[in-house]
Amino acid sequence: MTTGNINVSVENIFPLIKKFLYSDHEIFLRELISNATDATLKLKHLTGIGEAKVDYGNPVIEVKIDKEGKKLHILDQGIGMTADEVKKYINEVAFSGAEEFLEKYKDSTKDSGIIGHFGLGFYSAFIVAKKVEIITKSYTDAPA
Repeated sequence: MTTGNINVSVENIFPLIKKFLYSDHEIFLRELISNATDATLKLKHLTGIGEAKVDYGNPVIEVKIDKEGKKLHILDQGIGMTADEVKKYINEVAFSGAEEFLEKYKDSTKDSGIIGHFGLGFYSAFIVAKKVEIITKSYTDAPA
């Protein structure tokens, strides 16, 4: 069997994602909050099974609007990402970190509440933004 790679032109794919998957322009906010929720639930799960040695406490997800700077900030206290995870999950369209997490911990994540499964939610931010910045720190303290 022969294997190979498929290259996708970002210039061409984002307009398709915008038009067919996210016709409602406000949906980006739901998608980004869903990602923050998943990150928080993942850390809760890892803390619960003893894999994450952090004080989980009572995490919150904050949405901050900077009207003057025309910026929206979504802050969570979730699992975070390493530099390699950013490359893996953000640089690859339609690769779901949530799906991979659920598979890895399938024996203990039955009722985890993790939402994301398609790996497209982050890209909905480009409906309203030309630039998106990710600031992250992994729960493992690995560099991001």
